[in-house]
Amino acid sequence: MPRLVVTAAVLGLAAASCGGHPAPAASSSPVNLLTVRSCTVDGLAARCGTLIVPEDRLTRTGRTIPVRFVVIPATSPDKAPDPVVWFAGGPGESAVDEIPSEPPGFRSLNVHRDLVFIEQRGTGESNPLNCPPFPGLADKAALAASIRSCLAHLSGDPRFYTTAMYADDVSQVLSDLHYAKVDLIGGSYGATAEQVFLLRHPGQVRTMTLISGSPLNIPMFEREAGNSQLALHYVFALCESQHACHRAFPHLAADWADLWASLGKTSWAISPTHFRTTTPMVVLDQDWLASQVYQALHTGDIGSIPVAVHTLATATNKAAAWTRLKDVFPAGPSSGGAEYAGQMMFYEIECAEPWASDQPTALSDQRNIFAYQTDLELAQWMQYVCPLIPRSAAAVGSEQLTVSTVPVLTFDGAADPNDQPRNWAGAQEFFPDSRDVTLPGQGHDVNSASWAACAGPLTQAFIDQASLAHLNTTCLAAVPAPAFDLTLQDLAGGG
Repeated sequence: MPRLVVTAAVLGLAAASCGGHPAPAASSSPVNLLTVRSCTVDGLAARCGTLIVPEDRLTRTGRTIPVRFVVIPATSPDKAPDPVVWFAGGPGESAVDEIPSEPPGFRSLNVHRDLVFIEQRGTGESNPLNCPPFPGLADKAALAASIRSCLAHLSGDPRFYTTAMYADDVSQVLSDLHYAKVDLIGGSYGATAEQVFLLRHPGQVRTMTLISGSPLNIPMFEREAGNSQLALHYVFALCESQHACHRAFPHLAADWADLWASLGKTSWAISPTHFRTTTPMVVLDQDWLASQVYQALHTGDIGSIPVAVHTLATATNKAAAWTRLKDVFPAGPSSGGAEYAGQMMFYEIECAEPWASDQPTALSDQRNIFAYQTDLELAQWMQYVCPLIPRSAAAVGSEQLTVSTVPVLTFDGAADPNDQPRNWAGAQEFFPDSRDVTLPGQGHDVNSASWAACAGPLTQAFIDQASLAHLNTTCLAAVPAPAFDLTLQDLAGGG
């Protein structure tokens, strides 16, 4: 759940236009109609289906909507009865559309178990609630008008596009497919959705694996600035622990402090004449640096951070230095306001649900952290937008964690700016049969090498045994260390 920069590109949210047409009348499709057909998905034989459900699950009246799903059957005749169910991230990503880019090594779980992908209402082809991108806070009247215009033309009532209503959709699909117990796996917001599912349908859960997530009782967005700082300090310490990296950048923390202070005093205005392109004038400031570092941490591409920080901090010609780094630390034009992604179910969830609390006052003790200003601006954005979003407390339901004996395995990245290991401190109060595993060198996204070396085998063993009792985490030592770029030639792929 990246939050430092809220743009359609960063969030991966499809900002399709509503088209300005009136909302269609409520569907006349019969509720609970299940259709399944043979299909091919990502080159694999599968079963594709749709379940028609009431949009308003509280009264079960009015509009009906489709919920799309895909089942990839187990490849072995020796099939376990419990499938693996994937919860996508976001909020706003489609579990079905994610199949081609599913977690690395996920297919190994498919030998003895079906893989089930159920699309979240409001995404993909399950009655998506998309709007044109919203303008920033600079023009509040235009922002409010754009949100109201979108709401007036949506083919759905956003109040019912909460995580709880999605969890109930999933439960019904699984029941109609005759799965009694299931193994849940989710990443980022998907880990949040898993916990909501467990609260609402505990009898259907056999095991739960959470990747790059936080417990429901942790206001993760209000911790994000501090977590970003911890992640950056981890990268600096990791570089210092590696002889070659430390030798190349012996004063990395000081380089960062100098660079941050320099950009705080005077932003760098760089003309396109410096790099012989038609790119507009760019301005490099603290917001730009914070965004670039956050993105590198989030994606796990931390190998470029030391050389980029050192090069920019020590260069006498700042324009020339950035020109050599702009492929990994890009910058946009200096003019123009921010555009915020227009996916209404995203705003519904983040405005209505307690775990997504993002109050500006909660950030006051993080003022000296590099991510503070951008996190503050986002919190201010949400504080203005959320009162404009219709909400239903009943459709959210209770998100208060309760004690569960379901076995829970969690993975977090040591370099994750969103969900640091500290977020899981004390979680055993609610999940007494749980274990948190920190993946060295990982950001928010788990890379394929780390999954293959350790996270994948651990997940496989955990699900097979439905137990943490004999989980052997010595494979963490086999997780490849990040390859830090030591020179600009390395960064360009030439060294």
